[in-house]
Amino acid sequence: MFSPVKIILIVLVLVGVFFAHRFYRSTIAPTLDKSRKNGEFKGQSSDKMLDLEECPRCGAFVADLGDHSCKDK
Repeated sequence: MFSPVKIILIVLVLVGVFFAHRFYRSTIAPTLDKSRKNGEFKGQSSDKMLDLEECPRCGAFVADLGDHSCKDK
């Protein structure tokens, strides 16, 4: 049924998977998340970003309400 060699091999495989997962979580996964997040906002500063305001008449979100003209639906 279960020989000592099979049990030792199963334990070694489980320990190997544990340490591989631990290595991945500590070194590889954090660099993937940071690269993706930094790529989205690369070259943009907070001065260049605009807040959108909702038009009270039509409900559209626009950067400047002064230049906005509502279109009839």
